[in-house]
Amino acid sequence: MKDYITGKRGLRAAAWITLMGGWVLLSLLVDNEVIVPGVGSTMSRLLVIVSGRDFLNIVGYTFLRCIAGFLASLLIAVALGALSRWSAFLRELMEPVLSFLSSVPIMAIIILALIWLDSQLVPVFVGFVMVFPILYETVYSSIVNVDGDLIEMAHIFGVDRRTMAIDIYLPAILAGIGRVSSSTLGTSLKMVVAGEVLAQPEFAVGTRLMLEKTYLNTDGVFAWIIVILLMSWVLKLSMDRIKAAWENKGWM
Repeated sequence: MKDYITGKRGLRAAAWITLMGGWVLLSLLVDNEVIVPGVGSTMSRLLVIVSGRDFLNIVGYTFLRCIAGFLASLLIAVALGALSRWSAFLRELMEPVLSFLSSVPIMAIIILALIWLDSQLVPVFVGFVMVFPILYETVYSSIVNVDGDLIEMAHIFGVDRRTMAIDIYLPAILAGIGRVSSSTLGTSLKMVVAGEVLAQPEFAVGTRLMLEKTYLNTDGVFAWIIVILLMSWVLKLSMDRIKAAWENKGWM
């Protein structure tokens, strides 16, 4: 097991080294900072960004929008997913809604949100719309796929609905959400940043990305991309910790 972990870390390190080497080589071949900035200039710009007065506000507000969109999607997905399990009408009603949300281009969603909502809410709405179908289907399938023998046994022993919901259905839902939580949070972050690029709220990573692009500061664009990657890593690490806590409590 130890050799496997060591080998996996070694491969991961080699992959990152290869990517960095490719970046350095490409920047040398292109020899144009506007097209492909060098590692040095990007890191210098990153230090300027991180040490900026508004950096924590920018990152913090983008995090809040991402989490708000995700939590709103999760709460509504749990409610509608559970109700759809016992309501054929609601399930049929949700089919065209899910199809619409999954098929419409993200740019169209953002444009509609810009018409309907304040610029501060546009990124939250975009994040909500893009992850809701995933979470809804996850909740619904988790409930549907609960072991039928377990349900039958609960009925035989006269287990009440509240106990069944807490001890049987809730762990199944949490396990399903746990499987997709990291990917959906990552998707939420990407969609929130995309919404920020067009909505241009005051404190937002997307707003700063657009500003760097406007002035052709490609090193700044690269630097903000690195910030987004680090934010995504923080979200994944946080969700892994939460899932570990769930498992320790026996909820998954």
